[in-house]
Amino acid sequence: MRVGAYVDGLNLYYGGRHLCGRSTPGWRWLDVPKLVELLVSRNKSWTAQQAVVARVAYCTALISGVPDAQSSQRQSIYLAALEAGSRVEVELGTFVTRKVRGMDVSTGALHTVQIPEEKGSDVNVASHLLIDLLTDKIDAAILITNDSDLRLPAQQARGHLPLGTVNPRGTPTAQGLRGRPNDGAGGHWWYSLTASDFRSCQLPEVVSGHRKPAGW
Repeated sequence: MRVGAYVDGLNLYYGGRHLCGRSTPGWRWLDVPKLVELLVSRNKSWTAQQAVVARVAYCTALISGVPDAQSSQRQSIYLAALEAGSRVEVELGTFVTRKVRGMDVSTGALHTVQIPEEKGSDVNVASHLLIDLLTDKIDAAILITNDSDLRLPAQQARGHLPLGTVNPRGTPTAQGLRGRPNDGAGGHWWYSLTASDFRSCQLPEVVSGHRKPAGW
């Protein structure tokens, strides 16, 4: 059984931050293929079919427009480490800046702030999942996100193969991503990550010359 994993990178990051703590080290340097392999190993039905992780598509965007200029550098190091072993395909969306009018709670004055927003990751996740399904590259899939915008591709995928839906935040799965185990092809499952999942699946300190950032 060939398993493809389709990851909403920023959704996964914010899930880890929610579960482990923003300033807590030990979770950001995440070995995504190892995490996927852990998820596969917990499914007796899939392991009985000799499931192997055939590919991992990690969809994110290069951060921009944030006060911490080093955030972009740390992200680039991490993405390079993920790609180093050719086990992960990184697909990049974009960040756009949106202007928002708001009130300063301390003074009551109106002002305009620029808020960076990520665009494209959900479309890229859906595209990779459905392209691999239609071109017969996978026999089962894992979708790592809690973005209900992926309702339709998840629903369509369940009609053709077993789908595991993984919520990075450890909270109830978004309504749009829910379904029934026997829908369509059957054999579907749902799981919410824990802080332990993040901490137990970390990359080595140095991966092909890319060193884990301090504090990670």
